[in-house]
Amino acid sequence: MVALIEMRDVKKSFGENVVLDGIDLEVEQGDIVAIIGSSGSGKSTMVRCLAGLEDVRSGKIFLRGEEITDRNRAVGSIGMVFQNFNLFPHYTVEENIIKPLRTVKKMGAGQAKEKAEELLGKVRLSEAARQYPSTMSGGQKQRLAIARALAMNPEILVFDEPTSSLDPELAYEVFRTIKDLAAEGQTMLIVTHQINAVRHFATRVAFLDSGKIEADGTCSEIFEHSDNQKLKQFLAMVEYDAL
Repeated sequence: MVALIEMRDVKKSFGENVVLDGIDLEVEQGDIVAIIGSSGSGKSTMVRCLAGLEDVRSGKIFLRGEEITDRNRAVGSIGMVFQNFNLFPHYTVEENIIKPLRTVKKMGAGQAKEKAEELLGKVRLSEAARQYPSTMSGGQKQRLAIARALAMNPEILVFDEPTSSLDPELAYEVFRTIKDLAAEGQTMLIVTHQINAVRHFATRVAFLDSGKIEADGTCSEIFEHSDNQKLKQFLAMVEYDAL
């Protein structure tokens, strides 16, 4: 079976700093891959390269077996949800979804509004349709960002630390939405430190260290049965920080 998306020996540097040092990753349709690792391990850079937001130094990225050479193709197939929301503050919640649909997807006004209403219902924000982002909680803003990303009908949804700036209650709202999407079969990659949250829905976990994937497996294999010492040290550190 051809992977939905694949990275082969991807390398990336910023000046003399090697950030990705030969990344190999295959993601199948319906996979929910949690990407974990210490700060500076290359997690965010990896997904930004995957989404076409960063150029790679060497290596190849494939979508359904075809090499991605046009950055716009990656951007069109992969929806990105950022840590800092990236919403349009001068648009209402509803307009944050309608405007991109009208501009990018060339939808008619009625169709775009109908789609926005559907997506706001999916992320439980229907009642906030006419609010502005400045009036919303961080969790609501992130759910709006998810709805806006979904509006482009991405094959893959990528989250870069979606809850790192949120308190536990608001983070729960976001992960509840992600879990709902997982149940619908949405393919996702999630960069996160929230180990306990991803245990509930991730089909795979990839552990990065110093720009390399040191371990890749199911939640059980990674969290309970791995003998990788770097992974064990990281998990012990995460568990200590949670105390």
